[in-house]
Amino acid sequence: MKKLHFLWLLPVVMMVVTGCGKQADPNKPIDQIKQEVEGMSVSQLQSQAQAYAKEIQKKGSDMSQVQEKLKSLSPKDLLGEKAKGIKDEVSKIGSEVKALTQRYNIYADQFKQAGGDISKIQIA
Repeated sequence: MKKLHFLWLLPVVMMVVTGCGKQADPNKPIDQIKQEVEGMSVSQLQSQAQAYAKEIQKKGSDMSQVQEKLKSLSPKDLLGEKAKGIKDEVSKIGSEVKALTQRYNIYADQFKQAGGDISKIQIA
């Protein structure tokens, strides 16, 4: 019987740990998001937009850290493998920010159309 309770409790714990799927996903298909926002409440739209805004802010911070690494390299290292790895990292983060921003804008536009206060979801 205890095993049955554990199996029932496991999905609940996983939802709590992962945030019930409300995380910002840069790979979520745009068409899927456009369909989903049509049936979302203002509070759901706000929650999703805030999740994307938070992730965009985090990626901006990550980008700053990586750019500092690049600035700290010597001229000789700028032509080497170290710089290539850092430049690849900058490119990857930039692509993720672009994807997150596209998705954020869909939620933000629908939030605004639904009468939401856009100041509550701004990217700082």
